[in-house]
Amino acid sequence: MPNLIAPRTSFLPHAFTRFQLDDFVRATIWNGSVCRLTYFSVALSLVCCSLASAQVQLDRFYPPVVIAGGETKILAEGKFPEWPVKVVVDRRDVELAVGKDPGQFSIQLAPDAAPGIVWVRVLDKTSASKLVPLLIESTVTIEEVEPNEKLDEATAVELPAVVYGRLAKSNEMDTYRVQLKKGQTFIAATLAHRPLRSPMDAVMQLVDEHGNVIMQADDDRGIDPQIVYLAQEDRELFVRIFAFPEVPTGTIGYAGGESFVYAIRMTGGAYIDHVLPLVHPLNSVSTTCTAFGWNQLPTADVQFQVATEASPLIAHVPSTLGWHWQPSLSHDAVVVEETGGDDFATAPSLPCIFSGHISEPNQADRLRFAVTAATRYEAVVHSRAHGLPLDSVLRVTAVDDGSELARNDDVDRNRYDSTVTFAATTAGEVELQVSDLVDGHGPRHAYSVVVTEASPSVELTVNEAEFTIGQDGNVEIPITIARKHGFDRELTITAESLPEGVRAESVVSSPKGETSKSVKLKLFADKPITLQGPFCINATPTTTDDQLSPPAIFKATHALRDAVRIEAFWLSVSAGTD
Repeated sequence: MPNLIAPRTSFLPHAFTRFQLDDFVRATIWNGSVCRLTYFSVALSLVCCSLASAQVQLDRFYPPVVIAGGETKILAEGKFPEWPVKVVVDRRDVELAVGKDPGQFSIQLAPDAAPGIVWVRVLDKTSASKLVPLLIESTVTIEEVEPNEKLDEATAVELPAVVYGRLAKSNEMDTYRVQLKKGQTFIAATLAHRPLRSPMDAVMQLVDEHGNVIMQADDDRGIDPQIVYLAQEDRELFVRIFAFPEVPTGTIGYAGGESFVYAIRMTGGAYIDHVLPLVHPLNSVSTTCTAFGWNQLPTADVQFQVATEASPLIAHVPSTLGWHWQPSLSHDAVVVEETGGDDFATAPSLPCIFSGHISEPNQADRLRFAVTAATRYEAVVHSRAHGLPLDSVLRVTAVDDGSELARNDDVDRNRYDSTVTFAATTAGEVELQVSDLVDGHGPRHAYSVVVTEASPSVELTVNEAEFTIGQDGNVEIPITIARKHGFDRELTITAESLPEGVRAESVVSSPKGETSKSVKLKLFADKPITLQGPFCINATPTTTDDQLSPPAIFKATHALRDAVRIEAFWLSVSAGTD
């Protein structure tokens, strides 16, 4: 089995490379198959002091989606105090060239470039933008043609295609015309809030030539809508999209704005909705991956775009619409498939990944595995974070007497994927049951459950991924700490892979008190420097413990998207430029 996921931070000690101003050009450092980032350092004496206060800002790209093969002109929207800027991308097969005029770029993709996403960061001499996504699809892209609000103005779409547009003002509605054939399953899937972070809660309608609503969709993939419709006859139909604001404002009416950018995959052919398992063992890919969707999916093996510093594995099938993030666990695991029917599955060992669908009313999938007395175990569902509708319930019972050991339906108020921890009083076999809280069921009610021993551990999270040391010569990084399964060790938290001239003031998180849950890590620039590059944040227990599963170094992460966590943070330094 090929190793598609190399260690995420092994490149960092060599990340910061120094350039003179005349050499301030794109430079990429490769490390194996996954290092995709670019690092710059510029001599202070060559940088104009006024640049320190002007921050580059990349908000989005338009179009938000490009097709593999050939060259596409795109516009970067945001603020660019200097032009040209420099570009950092996370994929080796993507060439992004800076145009002559502010905001202009061109992207070059090989015809066989895998569909998915490329994360882009732009830099000037003293600042860096956030990572911004650009979608890559394998079929033709079509821009909306305004006006297209009325049915007789609808933009014509020849299937399959990925259409894109912008709901630029309040109460705007975009309309597309499609031709369907009898017996054809038509799929229209919106990509807006979940991958692009467009602040829109979109609604899609499928209507006939008289405007009668045949189907309406709103929250199918997170808050992005998806329509699946079986045509009963040859006919012309229309897809309409409009939106409400992501955060309700109290205003009555549809919302719009420059940031309400979207793409819609449309097809009457094969479409991948999800791939099981939803997560993979560390440093490997399950050999039993299966794609699920509509319209006679190809039997060819699922393929993967390799993981990068900003993206997990991306599963896809060549020449088929639909790609999906496939995160990796921090440990190895055996993969257990659903059995079908009423039979239970058996895990030969732990950790394991158990996947399936709740496809029938009152269904509960069952997994049995052996446990030892007094050992604590944890089962974690992966579903909602992957844009699937399952409102999961986990229940654990002892096989010998049927007694309930644990039950859970939500991790917390805002996270609907369930988690249970439990322990058996005697050695034996237990049964894990997966169901839906409100008896939801169907082909999209898919899940993967990861079962492990509940070893003491800690999770460190950071709300931002980019930090700046400015004129005052320092920056504070707030870190949230979640201690799990009785982790009661003191932690020393510091930043690593910092360049010469920048240091971290290590901070201690005590087992109890305020610092047990959060700390602030401070970085200092000891001399006048201007540079940029990545770094990581690590936590080390002050005393070793054989019960801490290796590695006993815990890495802080940032949630780039629901199913995407990154470990590499970005630092811009322009200290002492006065």
